[in-house]
This record gives sequence, C-alpha cells and structure tokens, in this order.
Amino acid sequence: MSTFRTFRPFIVGDHGDSSVALWSSISVGGVSVLSFLKNQQIKCEKETQEHIHKAVVDGACEVISLKGYTSWAIGYAVASLARTILRDQHRIHPVSVIARGFHGIDDGDVFLSLLVQLGRGGVLGVANVCLTEEEAQKLRHSAQTIPEIQSQLGV
Repeated sequence: MSTFRTFRPFIVGDHGDSSVALWSSISVGGVSVLSFLKNQQIKCEKETQEHIHKAVVDGACEVISLKGYTSWAIGYAVASLARTILRDQHRIHPVSVIARGFHGIDDGDVFLSLLVQLGRGGVLGVANVCLTEEEAQKLRHSAQTIPEIQSQLGV
C-alpha cells in the first residue's frame, strides 16, 4: 500500500489582494497537479485559478461577516508554527521575512510571506522554491505594493 503525501497550496507575498498563489508548487505523491492535469488533457484555466485564489483571499472577510472574528484560524496557524519550532521539525511554512534578494526582489527591506524552513532556531532559511516566471512577477508586484501602502499611511 502506497502513501501519498498531499502538499497544500501555498500563498506568498502580502496578506491581501496582491498575494500570490503558488499553483506550480501543488503536488500529490510527488507529481505536479498542473502537469498531471495537462497530461490528462484536463483544462485548469487561469480564470478558474484566479477565482479560487480570490475566494481564499475573501474568505477571512466572509468569516468575519458571519462570526465576527477569525480566531480559530489564527490559533491553528500559531499552534502549527509553535509545534514545528518546539519539535524542531524543519517544516516549511509561509512566514513573513525580509524578502530582499529572493525571486528578484531588490527594493529595500520589504517583509513578505515566503516559504521558510522552521526549527528550534526559528527561521532556518528561505526554501528554494522554483516559481514560474508569472508567479515570480506577481511576487515582485506584491513586494512593490508594501512601500506604496506605507507611504500612503505616512509610515
């Protein structure tokens, strides 16, 4: 009996409209989901991907409008991070770190969620994830939005 490990899709970048869904990183049993769909001649159109990503981004607003808060999701995320660090598991998590030097981001000290390896020492390093050119371009755009928002806020 074989065991397939399913990797969840990651969202990187800022926490909002310019966040980036890493569709190219989704795999099941080591097989890229997008490659599998293409090989099986099953269309996964950009519109569908964008619709799913928008639903994820808007999900927090929907939960807040229904419940008034998102504390369960926040608590689960914190517990997962703490478990990884305390057990020194060296697992990959999306965590906000200085993004300069990664995926062509060279503008100042911008903090973005990137995939990092966590362990007892905290952030052990940024994961060397191969992004498509489109994903890298969207991530660079996400990095550019942070200073723009900060200047609007006078920060």
